[in-house]
Amino acid sequence: MVNDDVRLTNLSTNDVRRLYRGEIRNWRQLGGPDLPVHLVSRDANSGTRQVFQRRVLGRGEIANSSVDCVHKDDPTAAVIRCELDSTDQVLTTVADLPGAIGYSELNLAGRAKGLHSLRLDGDPASADAIEHGTSDYPYREIEYAYTYGRPPADSLASSFLTYLARGNGQDVIRTHGHLPCWTPEGLTLCAQD
Repeated sequence: MVNDDVRLTNLSTNDVRRLYRGEIRNWRQLGGPDLPVHLVSRDANSGTRQVFQRRVLGRGEIANSSVDCVHKDDPTAAVIRCELDSTDQVLTTVADLPGAIGYSELNLAGRAKGLHSLRLDGDPASADAIEHGTSDYPYREIEYAYTYGRPPADSLASSFLTYLARGNGQDVIRTHGHLPCWTPEGLTLCAQD
């Protein structure tokens, strides 16, 4: 997602890779406004970051160059890149900082003000579009529920897994912007990943 001042609605995956390699320093290089690029990232322990690097960038991110996301601490850095501890911090910073770009879970970004999600290669960031096969948006991941062996049928763990696999649980999963694997469309998508 990007700060609303960026005003672009679509980037190619290659554009995003060039941004995160520091090759694009100003949004006007991509047809956007005359604003410097600010890369707002999660810390190295973030699962969100790992998915972004693997599924979108195809590699790691460039070195951190700013503590406050506004000023370069390293004058030789190509662009300003900062790392934050939480998704909420990323969303707040991207929303408040003109020229900022970051990444987060779709459901959280969709509720934030001052920023908007980008299409990637023309594909919308939409769970519905992904589920119905009208979007190949690459920044997504399957969440797994693990147990140590098969839980006893009368256990809380077994009840919870059953809940996730049935109507109400699937509704909760959808409410949070995720696609359950238990639907016919979800099974197909989950098998691809």
